[in-house]
Amino acid sequence: MIVYIIAAICCYLLGSIPFSYILVKSIKGVDIRTLGSKNVGATNAGRILGFKGFLVAFLLDMLKGYIPILIFGKIFNFSIELQLLFGIIVILGHTFTIFLNFKGGKGVATAVGVYLAVSPQSLVIALIVFLVVVGIWRMVSLGSITAALTLLVNIVYSETSMVVKVFTAILVFFVIYKHKENIKRIVNGTEKKIGDKVG
Repeated sequence: MIVYIIAAICCYLLGSIPFSYILVKSIKGVDIRTLGSKNVGATNAGRILGFKGFLVAFLLDMLKGYIPILIFGKIFNFSIELQLLFGIIVILGHTFTIFLNFKGGKGVATAVGVYLAVSPQSLVIALIVFLVVVGIWRMVSLGSITAALTLLVNIVYSETSMVVKVFTAILVFFVIYKHKENIKRIVNGTEKKIGDKVG
């Protein structure tokens, strides 16, 4: 039991590292929470730093989810249910980071890392949907929401574990909830698109 508690604490702290905040602060000398969407995530980092900034922030956030789950699965042989549980803890660390008064990103990139380790086939299908939606509508938020729902459908049909299905459903609806302001802007036609200037 103590091993699980230590692992959970480590996962939360790892997830809490606000890479987008650190990158923007170190490169531009500004607080990412004051620019663009004011979100502490890779998409907003990209608005401020450009595509390279987005890519670095996304990969770092993704690795936060991928590396610990890979270690738990390959080295410690944790069950897929436990892997996903600890993955959710990493994502909670990202979205409620202790280092920024519990206000972090929306968890998409970190969730990508988790499912890259847990269910790569389902993730690939979700990423294809993401790229198609973003390519057509140029809205990362819309792509993220659509990809999350696609992931859920794939997990429901491909996984046999009911726990994994339930955990995934909780995670997907949590990610969608974190996009509630984006959804309002999408409906109102005011959501930022790729290429829009930072305001």
